[in-house]
Amino acid sequence: METNPREAKGRELATRGNIKHVSEARYAVPSLSGISQGYVVDLVDSRCTCPDYELRGGTCLHQHAVMYWLAWERDVAADGVVTETATVVVKRQTYRPSEGWSTYNAASTHEKERVEVLLKSLCDGIEQPVRAAGTPGRKPLPVGDAVFGAAMKVLTTFSGRRASTEIRDCAERGQIANAMHYNSVFRTLENPATTAILTRLIEESAAPLAELENAAGQFATDSTGFSTAVYERYFSVKHQKVKSTHPWVKLHATVGTLTNVVTAVKVSDEADCPVMAELAVTTARRFKMREMSGDKAYLSTKNLEAIDALGATAFIPFKINSVGNSKSELWRRAFCLFMLRREEFAKHYHRRSNVETTFWMIKSKFGSAVRSKLATAQVNEVLCKVLLHNLTCLVHAVEEHEIEVEFWKSALALMAVAS
Repeated sequence: METNPREAKGRELATRGNIKHVSEARYAVPSLSGISQGYVVDLVDSRCTCPDYELRGGTCLHQHAVMYWLAWERDVAADGVVTETATVVVKRQTYRPSEGWSTYNAASTHEKERVEVLLKSLCDGIEQPVRAAGTPGRKPLPVGDAVFGAAMKVLTTFSGRRASTEIRDCAERGQIANAMHYNSVFRTLENPATTAILTRLIEESAAPLAELENAAGQFATDSTGFSTAVYERYFSVKHQKVKSTHPWVKLHATVGTLTNVVTAVKVSDEADCPVMAELAVTTARRFKMREMSGDKAYLSTKNLEAIDALGATAFIPFKINSVGNSKSELWRRAFCLFMLRREEFAKHYHRRSNVETTFWMIKSKFGSAVRSKLATAQVNEVLCKVLLHNLTCLVHAVEEHEIEVEFWKSALALMAVAS
């Protein structure tokens, strides 16, 4: 088995000694290269003050060095060498709500019923397309009710037929006019017009959290994938055998790093870099951006300029082959900040980690896969997951910060596009 390079360097650093116990689980570790005076490792929080940890986020060589130094036996002899077996007790890091467990428990235990109320309020802003007089056929299902039913189906994580019970319960509670058939739910998810409606609802659902997010003004962008239940098989002429692929749905999102609310979203197979500017512009319509962070995939002059035009600063790390002699002044300034003031850059850049937290929240609650078979329905199902996530963020924000939620304050009601 190949040795991790950082682990090997950590072992080498541990053999040199000079590691000092500072307090509780904090240790002062000298620099391997001798360039720096040293770094501080915290075993409880699994953190280190070195640039490698700040940029990469994984276990660095200094953390490996402390673990080796503590695990090895050391002897006390005439030459003063100490021998002792040290036992390291590392506490598992757990979630700590900003206002304590009482508010977190209150929000969680009433989350589903409050999400229904917020979803109903959102869907009330969807206007029903005007139907021409004398149009034959059954009166169409209200678009707001159809979108509500589709979102409830995703909330249950059940199949459309098994989710019918929940939809009937919502009708009895007055959330929708009538309990819709599961085929109506399927048709809503398969309708291309639903995509624009859900995207608009996601943006509107984030609006009540603008006051909280604007205090920091820190946003981050990333992408993730949702697996599907579809397998494609084909015959490869080149390899002369049958091959199969497992398609997945790609979600691009910008989130507020304080509340983890999704402020802008796009479901597309596009590469990461071209989407960042579009998501930043959408976010700036309702939020005051001061910072936008993203990983190396988003590095481009166009993105730096687009974010600067919105009055914000981009914190995107440069690649190993990047150079600072660009014609763009923004590129040169960003390159100098990244290369010469790495610790300051890392403090802002690592707000990006909240995007990973947001994706984990969505997938852990509403599933990391989609049930739908058709491409349009898969896109709409992912958008429903994001919408429900935003509503859960609102529920917890109401409990912790006592904010008032009112939709459609600064915009006209959403006009549904007739299918």
